[in-house]
Amino acid sequence: MNSIRTKMLLGFGAMLSLFLLVFGSVYYLRVKATVIPLTQDLGLEVLKARSAGIGYLFRGYLNDIQTLSRDAVIVSGDPRRIIEELGRRHAGRNPDYEMLLYADDQGNYVSSLGTSGRVEDRAYWQALLKEGQNEVVTNPLVSRATGATVFVVAVAVKDAQGRPRGLVGATILLDTLSKVAGAIGIGKHGFGWVMDHGGLLIAHPDAELRLKLNFLDSDARGYEGLSAIGQALGRGEGGISRYRRPDGSRFVTVYGPIPNTPRWGLGVSLPEDDLMGRAQGLMRDLLWGMAGLLLAVLALVILMSGRIAKPVAQLLKGVEQVGQGRLDHELDIRTGDEIQRLAESFNQMTHDLREHLRKLAQVTAEKARVDGELQAARQIQASMLPHIFPPYPHISNIQLYATMEPAKEVGGDFYDHYLLDDRRLCLCIGDVSGKGVPAALFMVIGMTILKNLARQGLPLDQVFNQANDMLCSDNGMFITVFMVVLDTETGELEYVSAGHNPPLLARAGRGVESLRSPPQLFLGGMEGQCYVSHRLKLGKGDRLFLYTDGLTEAMNTAEEMFGEARMRAAAEQAIAPDAGPCGAQDLIERMRRSVAAFTGDAPAADDLTMLALSYEFPG
Repeated sequence: MNSIRTKMLLGFGAMLSLFLLVFGSVYYLRVKATVIPLTQDLGLEVLKARSAGIGYLFRGYLNDIQTLSRDAVIVSGDPRRIIEELGRRHAGRNPDYEMLLYADDQGNYVSSLGTSGRVEDRAYWQALLKEGQNEVVTNPLVSRATGATVFVVAVAVKDAQGRPRGLVGATILLDTLSKVAGAIGIGKHGFGWVMDHGGLLIAHPDAELRLKLNFLDSDARGYEGLSAIGQALGRGEGGISRYRRPDGSRFVTVYGPIPNTPRWGLGVSLPEDDLMGRAQGLMRDLLWGMAGLLLAVLALVILMSGRIAKPVAQLLKGVEQVGQGRLDHELDIRTGDEIQRLAESFNQMTHDLREHLRKLAQVTAEKARVDGELQAARQIQASMLPHIFPPYPHISNIQLYATMEPAKEVGGDFYDHYLLDDRRLCLCIGDVSGKGVPAALFMVIGMTILKNLARQGLPLDQVFNQANDMLCSDNGMFITVFMVVLDTETGELEYVSAGHNPPLLARAGRGVESLRSPPQLFLGGMEGQCYVSHRLKLGKGDRLFLYTDGLTEAMNTAEEMFGEARMRAAAEQAIAPDAGPCGAQDLIERMRRSVAAFTGDAPAADDLTMLALSYEFPG
C-alpha cells in the first residue's frame, strides 16, 4: 500500500479519472457548442439556397408571363383571338400553372379553362391597371374560376406607346408551394414552410395548419415564440430562433425573406432533439475512448512508476512553486535522461520568465511616465488657450466663443483673442504642420510671437511679415494663420491670411459666404514674404466663423471628407431662422453636431478648432 507503484497507481488513477471527467464535460459542451452552430449554419445555407431557388422559381414564373405579355395576339387585345391563344397554350403550359388568364382594362377576364368574369376588384388588377406596376405576385386567394386556393402571377400588357391595356397572368395552386417547401429539410425530421406578409402560414407539410395558423397571433394558440419569428419576417429580416408547440415539443428554426415575392418568408424547422443527436453520439464515443485511455495509462504507470515517480514529483513541485509566483525556484534533478533535460529547460524557462517580467515592469513604468507627461502637456496646452466665455462682459455688442479638440493627447491647432486697446479686439486661429508634442511646442512659439507683435501696435501685414521671418528655421515646420482685428464700435475689420482656410461670413439676411483673399504663403516657410491685409465692415447681426482644416477634412467611416460644401450647408442650417437664436456658442455647437453626425464612429484624423464671433452695433 505504501509502495511508490501503488501510490502512483492510485494517485494517477484518481487524477486521471477526475481529469477525464472534467475534460469529458468540457469536451461535451464544446461538441455541443460546435455541432449546434454547424447545424444552424447548414440550416442557414440550406435556407439561403432554397429561398433563392424559390425566388428563381417565381422569377421564372414572371419571366414566362412577361414573354406571354409580349405575344402579338395578347397585345392585340382581341378577346376572340386571345381566348383561342390561351386555349392553345393551355396544354403546353407550365405544370405548376392551374390556368392562364387575360383581363382587359375594364376588368373583364377570360381564361385558358374557358371561364370568364370580372376581376376589377382584385388587388393584382388594381396594381397593374390603376397603380402602374409592371408585374405582381399576389397573396393566396380563392379562384373565381375553380374555387381552389391559388396565388396569381400577373404582368401588365402594354400597347406600342407603353400604356397598360390589360394584364396576362397564371394561377398557381397553393399546394404546389407546399410541395416545394415540404421538400426542404434538415436532419431526419426537419421541414420547410412559407408565410405570407400578413403572417398567414400558406405552405406547410401539415394540411391542418396550412391557411389556418397565423404567426402573429400564434402565442394565443400555444405556439410560444412563433409570433416573434412572424414579426421579424414581416420586417423582411432573417435569423435563427426557437419556438414551442402546444404539445411541448421544441423546434429550432432558421428563416428569411423570399426574393421576387410579396414579402413572403421561408423557414426550416428542426426538433431540438435532432439537433443534439450528433453531439450525444460523439459523447458516447468519447466516453468509451476515455475509459480505454484510463486503462492504458494505469498499465503504463505500473510499468514506469519505479523510474519516474520521484523526478516527476520534483517536477510537479517545481511547477506548483512557479504557479504560486516563486520564479526563483530551481530544480535539482540528475537522472541523466530526458527528465533531467526537462528540469534544465524548466530552470531556463523560470530564468527567462523572471527577465521578461523585469523588462515588462520597466516598459510599463516608462509608458505610465510618458502617459502622465502627455496628460500634463495636454492640460498645459489647454490652459494656454482662452477658455473663459464670454471673455469681455463690458463689450456688450459682441458674442465670442471658441473650442479646440486635439486628435492626439496634444495638438498643433490654436486660437487666441485679446484686446489691443479699449475698443480693438484681435482674433487669431492657426494650424501647425504635424501632430503631437513637436507641433504643440511650435504652436506655443508661434502664438506667443503673434501676440507680442500684435500688441506692439503694428499693422497686421507687418505683424505677419515679422512673424514669418522669426519662425523660419530648419525644423521643417510651419503655421497657417488667420488673424482679424475688429473695431468693436464701428464694425471696421482688418484681416490677413497666411495660407489658412478662408473663414465663413454670415451677413444678416444674406446667407453665408467665404471670406477669401489672394493666396499667401504660410508662416515659417520662406523668409522675406510680404503679406497683404484686407478690410471690410461688419453690420448688425453679422457672424464670423473661423476654423481649421480639421473641420473640412473630417472623414466618415467611408473615408469621405466633410468638405467645404457640407460645411457651408451646415452653417446655413445653423443660422436659419427656424433653428432658433444663434449666438457664437450656438453656432459652434451646431457645427460640432453636424460634423459629428457625418463622421459617426470614425476616429478623428486631425485637430478640430473653431472660433465664432457675432457682432451687433453698440447701443
